[in-house]
Parts: sequence; C-alpha cells; structure tokens
Amino acid sequence: MNAIQTLQALVRLVLFWCLAGMAQADTTLQVNDPWIREAPPTATVHAAYMTLVNTGAGAVLIDSVSSPDFEGAEIHRSWVEEGVAHMQPVLQLEVPATATLALEPGSYHLMLFDARRALQEGDSATLLLHLADGTCIRVTAPVRRSTGSEHHHHH
Repeated sequence: MNAIQTLQALVRLVLFWCLAGMAQADTTLQVNDPWIREAPPTATVHAAYMTLVNTGAGAVLIDSVSSPDFEGAEIHRSWVEEGVAHMQPVLQLEVPATATLALEPGSYHLMLFDARRALQEGDSATLLLHLADGTCIRVTAPVRRSTGSEHHHHH
C-alpha cells in the first residue's frame, strides 16, 4: 500500500468513526451558517467560521477538529490588545448549556492547514468536530469570499 492509499484508508476510517458516532449519539449541539474564507491561490492556511448553539442542559466540549479536505486543523482564538492583534491555539472549546458561541473573524475560529485540493468560492469542505463525549459532528462548510467587513487574520 503506497502513501496515498494509506492516507485514503485513514480518512475513510475517521469518517466511518464519526458517522458511527453520529448515529449513536443524540447531541444537543447545533451548527449554523458554517463557512470557510476563500484564500489566495498560494495560501496554505484557511479559516472557518460558524455559530454553535447548545440546546442542552449541560456544557458541550469540543476537543478537536479535523477534516478530510485538509492536512490539519486546529481551534484558535484571536483578539486585539493595546492595538496589537494576537492569535493562539485553543485546546478545548466549551459551549455552555443553552448558549450560543460564534466562531467569527476576530474571535474563536478554526484554522485549516494545507488543503488537499484547491478551494474557491462555491466549493465546500467537510469539517469534523470531535466532542469530549466521543461524538463527532460532520459539518459541510461552503467556501466564501471575504466581504471585507470582517476582521482580517494574519497567517
């Protein structure tokens, strides 16, 4: 088995694991308006945004994120302090009970590294949110051009 076949088998295994988890779990986390910012053709990093709504009585913890369309993915947080923009990885994201958490430019977001194919406006990519309880939520996020009204990330 060559490297590409091994990678494809691994992606299939992760997708199977996530789909099996979705079939067994009754998650209270809803994902609304997911999208990925279109990046310049030579960029190796994309950012993804969405709104997370927890309809349950307990907090939902997101431990990690992955994607069959990217080599890697991480949860990040951006902020501006004394006029200086900062960004750092976040190990876990908590959506409190009966609360909404926006992943948006200038705040929490997903960093997506090394797309496995060119992504342009109108395309979509799969994102997998891995919850602390073992549940995996599959999200299809369309690629959009920046409207210019969002804060800009510097990668």
